[in-house]
Amino acid sequence: MENKIARLIELVHRIPEACLDEAIEFMSAKIEENDDDKPSPSCPHCKGDNVSKNGRKDGRQRYRCNSCRKTFGDFTNTAISHSHYGEAVWKQVIRDAISGESLDATAVSIGVSHSTVFNMRHKILLALEAHEVQNPTVLDGVCELDDTYVLESYKGKKLPNGFWRKPRKHGAKAQKRGVSNEYVSICTGVQRDGAAYGSTVTRATPSKEDVIAVFEGRIGSEALILCDGAASYIALGEKCESPVKNVCEDGNTKGGKGFYNTNTANSFHSFIKSRYNQYRGVATKFLNRYNALFSKTFRNDSNLVDELYGFLTDNDTSNHRTVHDVKNLDLLGI
Repeated sequence: MENKIARLIELVHRIPEACLDEAIEFMSAKIEENDDDKPSPSCPHCKGDNVSKNGRKDGRQRYRCNSCRKTFGDFTNTAISHSHYGEAVWKQVIRDAISGESLDATAVSIGVSHSTVFNMRHKILLALEAHEVQNPTVLDGVCELDDTYVLESYKGKKLPNGFWRKPRKHGAKAQKRGVSNEYVSICTGVQRDGAAYGSTVTRATPSKEDVIAVFEGRIGSEALILCDGAASYIALGEKCESPVKNVCEDGNTKGGKGFYNTNTANSFHSFIKSRYNQYRGVATKFLNRYNALFSKTFRNDSNLVDELYGFLTDNDTSNHRTVHDVKNLDLLGI
């Protein structure tokens, strides 16, 4: 999809100076007209509907609640409160996150700094994580469970002297062969005709306790679990009382129709790794934020941009995020 903000910036760069005032007046009038046409929102403080308009601040409409007497704006108590940018910019950042654009590419295209896009993207990721906590994905029907591995990363951080490994450049390989503590495991579950879920709780090969920690409460009562025979996933079947099929023992087919396999899980793994490479790695402490994005976007053809923007502008206080939260909230410590 065309990046309309980048197109607008290009036009501004080419506009004659004599037309600047006219363009500014036109755009300001359009913004005010849009605000005038919008119905007044309910109060985010008391949820009351007896609300009046209360002037403008920094070019944005303000409101006053006639019940609790508090003032607020359209984005008060939302994930994007105090942001200087409007709907079009936020939706472009969402669109780029979904499509796997790098932070630098997004920053250049919309004309803002790298750190601004970083904070905006991570507010989106935190909103997705919060939504997953509030509405846990439950896998039912035929489900494929397996784990995949990505190289751990301290991207954006200078390693101290005497650290357990040497710094490496983008694209470098692990020092050890095979699965080691240089890799982080992502436990994934995919419903063949529905949702996907992935989460990281450990380095290297996940144990039985790790798998149970990821999937307990997320396997439906009618689920049939297909796995590669790892003992940790077999134990999960006992915990959630769902039948487990080991595709390595049962063979890759049932009646010649290819029923017992983990091809869908493998497809999810390929999707994760392709995005991981597009981002040129993800700092391990932020990995579960990105897992929430991967889980939401895999095979999802719905209008995710509007849906995610809805999460961000929901004035539920649990979605309210600050730059401090971006840097410190729910970091993965493994």
